[in-house]
Amino acid sequence: MRLLLALCLAAVASAAQAVETRTLRLQHDGMERRAILDARAGLRDAPVLVVLHGGIAGPEWMRRRARVGLAREGWAVLWPFAIDDWNDGRLDRRGRPYDAADDVGFLRAMVDGLAEAGIADPSRVYFAGPSLGGTMVLKMLCEAPDLVAGAAVAISSFAEGEPCADGPPRPILYVHGTADEIMPPEGGAVGGNSIFVKDRGRVRPVEETLNRLSARNGCEGYAARALPDRSSDDGSTVELREYRGCEAPLMHYVVEGGGHTWPGSGELRLGTALVGRTNQDFSATAAVERFFKALAAQDGR
Repeated sequence: MRLLLALCLAAVASAAQAVETRTLRLQHDGMERRAILDARAGLRDAPVLVVLHGGIAGPEWMRRRARVGLAREGWAVLWPFAIDDWNDGRLDRRGRPYDAADDVGFLRAMVDGLAEAGIADPSRVYFAGPSLGGTMVLKMLCEAPDLVAGAAVAISSFAEGEPCADGPPRPILYVHGTADEIMPPEGGAVGGNSIFVKDRGRVRPVEETLNRLSARNGCEGYAARALPDRSSDDGSTVELREYRGCEAPLMHYVVEGGGHTWPGSGELRLGTALVGRTNQDFSATAAVERFFKALAAQDGR
């Protein structure tokens, strides 16, 4: 933790206001852990977005692809590295976690370091992640709800068997594609029948995950509306479900015909044969940023 704080304090001491990108390192649970930090030099008491990468590509790739702009608006944006897989509740065939690292403790230590350095407002820390990064965000809601002021989960679901206790309501934005064959909406094996993804554990059905989140937030059903079909050749449409009567907001973007992809981004080089279609009717990045900015403005009052 000492090195992390030294790096952060050096950034605070700088007079420039441009966004800087730094690699933060700390020793946690006997291992060196890392994260990329995007933040203005001299940033103080800022809201924090923690983005957890998926299981195939790391944070550098996701950072380039997602094009998050919050750092330019005075946020700290943190992109942590998993050791290998996230320890997100998935179990292998022998009933063991795919990774034994204390990822919950690591993420807490990173956020605590930013708060101790005066950079982060610990009451405004928001987590987002696609795919297995989203499964880890769900685990943070279960095991560290005090750290999570809001969450965005995409193309993901609860790990099968994750013992998530009831907890305090938290604002949640959820995105999934109905034709996702990597993280199947009906639940089951991560990777489905793909020859490229083998033995990555099992997840619960999306419907069950949303029911659990709705119950946690005390919601009373939802109102659905179709988003404009701005791209008629992307093979998909979007229904937005806004849950009603909730103690904390719950929004669900259902991408009909969408695959294991990030809406609004370019088609992956791997092609639709592997990951499915990418919806272009809305930008998932913009939706997440709007959601969190509204929360941060409210939480900062």
